[in-house]
Amino acid sequence: MKVRLRAIEEGDLSQLRDWRNDDRLRSTAREYRLLNMVNQHDWLNYISRSREVEMFGIEVDGALVGVCGLCNINWAYRVAETSIYVAPNLQDQDHAAQALELLKRKAFEELNLRRLWTGVYELHPERAVLYEGAGFVLEGKLRKHVFKLGEYHDSWIYGLLRE
Repeated sequence: MKVRLRAIEEGDLSQLRDWRNDDRLRSTAREYRLLNMVNQHDWLNYISRSREVEMFGIEVDGALVGVCGLCNINWAYRVAETSIYVAPNLQDQDHAAQALELLKRKAFEELNLRRLWTGVYELHPERAVLYEGAGFVLEGKLRKHVFKLGEYHDSWIYGLLRE
């Protein structure tokens, strides 16, 4: 079961919309509204043209199982935020862990970035385990930072240096 990263195509958009609108995934994401195909096409156009974003489909045995990427890339400081999710029906975090390793390699070896970071909501500690397993270090906490599932939750900030 080999994980690979590939370009996101227009044909992926309806699947990605359905995943992002699934309550299990929405509670982990910044997006607070339900997405439609107009939103998806706008997003694809944005990521296709922006120098501040590199997004990829996560593929296993020819099937799309998730999305990951580098967001808010600051080329002057060589820093980017990571983003990753796998299909809500897949409980196997192994796909996400493998994709995160490929994303780190792309960031550090191909793009010559020096620092990656991410935010994890406290209501999803399994995401913290994923990032800690990839070498990320807890750097701070934003108290009562997001409103999800009817209440405010902390965000944990994780970072990873190339060296």
